[in-house]
Amino acid sequence: MNDKSCIFILADGARADLFEYLLDKGELPNISEYIVERGSYSSGVTVFPSTTGPAYTPYLLGKFPGRCNLPGIRWFDRYQYAQSRFSLKGVRSYIGPETYLINSDLDTNGTPTLFELIPRSVSILNEITRGLSSNRDKTKFKKVFLKIKSHFTDSSNEVDEAGGRLLLNSLTEKPKFLFCVFMGIDTYSHQFHPFHKKVINSYKFIDNYVGEIVAYLRKEERLADTLITIGSDHGLTPTHSHFDTPLFLDNLGYKTLYHTNIFNHLMDADASVMVSGNSMAHIYIKSKDGWNRNAFMDETENVVNELLGRNEIDIVAGIRSDSKVGIKSARGEAITWSENGNIMYKVVGNDPFGYKKIPKKLTTESAFKYTYDSNYPDAIVQLLQLFESRRTGDLLISAKPGIDLRARHENPEHCGSHGSLVKSHMMVPIAMNEKVNSSYVRSSDIYPTILKYLDIEIPSGIDGKSLI
Repeated sequence: MNDKSCIFILADGARADLFEYLLDKGELPNISEYIVERGSYSSGVTVFPSTTGPAYTPYLLGKFPGRCNLPGIRWFDRYQYAQSRFSLKGVRSYIGPETYLINSDLDTNGTPTLFELIPRSVSILNEITRGLSSNRDKTKFKKVFLKIKSHFTDSSNEVDEAGGRLLLNSLTEKPKFLFCVFMGIDTYSHQFHPFHKKVINSYKFIDNYVGEIVAYLRKEERLADTLITIGSDHGLTPTHSHFDTPLFLDNLGYKTLYHTNIFNHLMDADASVMVSGNSMAHIYIKSKDGWNRNAFMDETENVVNELLGRNEIDIVAGIRSDSKVGIKSARGEAITWSENGNIMYKVVGNDPFGYKKIPKKLTTESAFKYTYDSNYPDAIVQLLQLFESRRTGDLLISAKPGIDLRARHENPEHCGSHGSLVKSHMMVPIAMNEKVNSSYVRSSDIYPTILKYLDIEIPSGIDGKSLI
């Protein structure tokens, strides 16, 4: 009998550099002794958008969010909207009760979740739970309440405490796979800033629970057969300015549908803005033929130019009429597309990301390695994957660090943001008590790594590779 098991802790919002700093300073003694020293630590790269929900798919499905048709925590489906203004699948926000729709919204093309592949799985404070029975989703009926409490009050430590207690209690059931989310780092980063004392204490809080987990597993003589992994979905940066993206489109003459005021132009919208993490946004424009097709980047040149004229906007990308992805910034312009299994990348003038010596023809892996140490790690691959979703905007915007793309209706006002393509949002800590065989780690590599450790066959068609 295979008695191996896995515990995955998602430290929502943990920055790789801050995690490393705390490790070096001895502020995370349990993680250091029981995970990093016995195994490995990597500065990994998450997905775009670098935000809660979509950035869970690589861990739980081994796939980028665009390939799961989950392009953001908020999205607009132009095709559903064209059929009916009241379609339940036309507009979505996973902030609140619509969280419960995320499992049915996923389009995974047959790829199973870890919960579907691993018997005796348990989930705590996690949104993507496809394949779990109700009794194994330990916060199924509490997660919205607990997340709202965490978001709107100064009590995220109480929510993490509740999750931690459930984690320890669940170990008595001997789960083969346990996935637990700790939200304090993310919540306090939004409320204050990513380096606030309460944020630092949230890192230490997770470390304390790692110590309790190890103590329990050692007592039960299960530690040697348990893979303990810690990962994050995104980093955050301090926010100093707010850019009202819906108002920007309104001022260009559009009737803009957006959250949290979707009823304002529900019947007559000719544009939509959906913000994720508050530093990236999808922009949808009604084409000259209506909502039944994309408005191509060449058709929305006025919007693109206006966006690039704003100091708050860093990157603008969109689908062109030739089906290639156009990328523009104040630095330059590029075009990228997939061709015969390769990624083609053509710079027009100067590189929009500031990359140097990028070959025109790349593989998914070489594109990752060429860009890993840049200010925009894996941005080429991440833009391409996101445009595979039919729910992705005609234009994607990535804000400069310090910029929040919401202003009205933001309650509470954010003092920390994420979601963009910049390094500080894309780099995440990944630690496990096993040695890894790669210096270049994506969050999507954790899915096959867990399956490999548990001696379970790895599905084909995923975006990650086993690290062990």
